Amino acid sequence: MKKNNKASATTSFEQQLLRIALFIGLLPMVFLSYALYTHELSIFLKIMLMFLLLVSILYGAFLIRQKVAFQLRTSTNLITAMQAGDHSIRANHFEGEGALREFNHVFNGLSSKLAEQELISKERQVLLDIVIKQIDVAIVAVNKSSNIILMNPAAEKLFSCRFDEVAGWPISTIGLQDVLTNESRQVTEFEIKAHKKKVFIHTDEYFEQGDRHKLVFITDIQKLLHEEERQAWQKLLRVLSHEINNSLTPIASLSDTLIRLITNHKNSITTQGNALEEHDLFDDLEEGLAVIAERAQSLNEFLLRYQEFSSLPKPEKSLFDLANLLKSMLLLFDDYNITLSGQSLVIYADEKQLQQVLVNLIKNAHQAMLENSTGQITIDWQQKGDIVEININDQGTGINNADNIFVPFYTTKDDGCGIGLVFSRQIIVNHGGSLALTNRAESQGALACIVLPIHD
Repeated sequence: MKKNNKASATTSFEQQLLRIALFIGLLPMVFLSYALYTHELSIFLKIMLMFLLLVSILYGAFLIRQKVAFQLRTSTNLITAMQAGDHSIRANHFEGEGALREFNHVFNGLSSKLAEQELISKERQVLLDIVIKQIDVAIVAVNKSSNIILMNPAAEKLFSCRFDEVAGWPISTIGLQDVLTNESRQVTEFEIKAHKKKVFIHTDEYFEQGDRHKLVFITDIQKLLHEEERQAWQKLLRVLSHEINNSLTPIASLSDTLIRLITNHKNSITTQGNALEEHDLFDDLEEGLAVIAERAQSLNEFLLRYQEFSSLPKPEKSLFDLANLLKSMLLLFDDYNITLSGQSLVIYADEKQLQQVLVNLIKNAHQAMLENSTGQITIDWQQKGDIVEININDQGTGINNADNIFVPFYTTKDDGCGIGLVFSRQIIVNHGGSLALTNRAESQGALACIVLPIHD
């Protein structure tokens, strides 16, 4: 009994239909055979009738089996095409009413709906890809093993590497090994290519085929902080300039007036032959007022230099060879010990502004080596993807207070005004790059590193 049930279960659906059709056809054939047997007809006629009846039953049964099998296989092919993503195939509509027509109608509706959903999904995917590529936020996706599976162009630019170079590598490759274990939203500072950057990091999760993956969103807020800092100093400078100028103008005017009065009075004393002591007193007054006037003029010039910083013009970019620019600058520093190292490289930047930055940094490097007469300044540059990195190394005293080097008014020079580095960094930031100053790790001295995009 169990064997019969197993055999029935393994028999195909169309075979079962064939058996049912044969059984239904053979029953009337038995009765018809009996009726023919009892009638007095020729044996030849009886055999012919029995043969035709048997052929009709077998043909009808196999025809039913063939039509059912064809429809099932057609439906299977349609569904297989849908699974493969081909929603253009449609089932044929049969005339009249019936279950097969309803099935084909529902199937075609489902295929059309899936085709519409697939089109919407593709359009949204294209939109998402465009947003991810154009957004300024760096996005890095990692799998459950903390290996990199996605990086958008902003992340490639931030970490100065291409996605195909680090795909499948651990997230520690780009210095984010501690991000996944810390808080999901934080402002942190980490080192990228030997430069510290302050960024805002936000982590989130998503699932793909049941596996948990993580997304890391990194916003470079260094430039934003620099811009906010610059605007804060500009506001302060406007207030200081207004208040100081209001005081300096009458001081300078009164000093000049008093100096003229004293000079005239001294001449009258000399003419009248008065005492020498009174003449010396007026000399001291004249000298003191001259100092007041000179300091007022110096302070006014000091403010004018900061006002130039607050109104720095936008860079006027053009194509030029960086190597030729640096070689031509050596003529300005004949008495400096400078070595250049780099190949010809055409970049797109404001040549005059970049030259101004380089001159300032070279002068700073030279002044840091006043106590080292044999010190050497080394300038090298190299292309890294879409950026160029310019390094200026000196063998001077190094940086003593790194936190204040980009603070306006702060200077360690006797004759400095604390504007050069701030001015230089703002020029580089306006070019879409960055300027960093650090102490050299391998030897004494400082390193000034300029990072600039090669193209616009």
